[in-house]
Amino acid sequence: MSCLIPCLLALTLLSCGSSKPPAPLFPETVGPWKLKQSADLAAAEAPDAIRKLGIRRAGSAAYEGPGALDVRIYELTSPAAAFEAEQQWRPVADTVAVHKDSLFTVVHWQGADRAAVSAFIRAMEQGTGR
Repeated sequence: MSCLIPCLLALTLLSCGSSKPPAPLFPETVGPWKLKQSADLAAAEAPDAIRKLGIRRAGSAAYEGPGALDVRIYELTSPAAAFEAEQQWRPVADTVAVHKDSLFTVVHWQGADRAAVSAFIRAMEQGTGR
C-alpha cells in the first residue's frame, strides 16, 4: 500500500505532461521565397490515392519570390506511405512531387525557372524553418 501512492502520483504526473504541438508545415521564408498565405487542408480535400494512404494533417501555401509557387504538403502516417504517394503520383506540367520521411510535397510553379524550384525543394527537404 505504501508503494501504491507514489506510483499513482508518478503515473499522474507523466500523463499530465503537455504534448508539444507539431511543427508548422510551412516556414515563413525559404531562400528568396516568402510565404504569402497558408491554410490547413481537410483530409477530404486530398486526392483519393493520398487519402487512402492515411493522412495525419495537410496544408496548402502560396509562396512569392522568383515566380509563384503553390505548395501542398501531406503528412502521412508513415514514411512508406509518403514513398507510395510519390510512386503513384502522375506527372503534371510545371509540377513536381517529392517525399521525405512521412511528408509528401507537391509544388506547382508559375513564372519560375526549374533551378529556382529545385533550390526551394532542397531547402524544404532540409527542414528550413520547420
